[in-house]
Amino acid sequence: MKIVKILGGLGNQMFQYALYLALKEHFPDEEIKIDTSCFCAYPLHNGYELNKLFHIDAKEASFIEKAKIAYPYLNYRFWQIAKRILPKRKSMLTEPKNEEFTTSVFTQNGNCYYDGYWQNERYFKDIRNKVLATFCPITVSEKNMEYGKLLKNKKSVSIHVRRGDYINNTLYGNICTKDYYLKAIERIKEIKEIDTFCVFSNDIMWCKENLSSFLNECNVIYVDWNHGKNSYQDIYLMSQCNNNIIANSSFSWWGAWLNQNIDKMVICPKKWNNIPNSLFEMPDDWIKI
Repeated sequence: MKIVKILGGLGNQMFQYALYLALKEHFPDEEIKIDTSCFCAYPLHNGYELNKLFHIDAKEASFIEKAKIAYPYLNYRFWQIAKRILPKRKSMLTEPKNEEFTTSVFTQNGNCYYDGYWQNERYFKDIRNKVLATFCPITVSEKNMEYGKLLKNKKSVSIHVRRGDYINNTLYGNICTKDYYLKAIERIKEIKEIDTFCVFSNDIMWCKENLSSFLNECNVIYVDWNHGKNSYQDIYLMSQCNNNIIANSSFSWWGAWLNQNIDKMVICPKKWNNIPNSLFEMPDDWIKI
């Protein structure tokens, strides 16, 4: 049996579930399950969302099944202490701290518990169509459907700006600065004919104050109506834009990756985080700034 730990915000959960789908392809004769028990004590974001938003068919691993393979999750403190002081179990595969792609994901024989974020399309690039079909939302509001059609028929670009929890974040902060967005906007204007910018952010006022003068010759839509448990619909709208400028956020990464425009241009930060010697990879055809 193989078990994939699910944790984090929606973008993180989608990466982990994409790995689950890839494991099912690579190990067709093995039972693959997920572990969402961490969410019983996880207060951030909107909790476990996958089963509410998408057609998810994964089975949940039982406590006994997890205990046979890994240290069962009783609470966050126990999990962290157990990983530090107890001997590492051979059946536990933890993602490298530098986020390097590891082929051992698909060469691990027998039981295995996968603990990580696995934010690399190389894990699931070969099953792109299956991932696209899986992450088609069950429900999209009428308003978002209408805007989706509009954006698809325009020469549109999504811009995602993540502030809030990122402003003073030592791991992810001070990467997608105002300068990054201005360079990205300038680059995409040089290469593409653009008539509409669609801005997504948890700080729309900052975007209006800092970016609007660089977008003024185009139509600008500030998406400020998808909140809380409806935030996932921002990913849907991003994916309907012809092109994407993303933040160093798994949320907008998915908005760009799910964009099926064959001629799309995606601009991303060349640096994803402040982890020393990070080997985080972006898709080869995305432009790094």
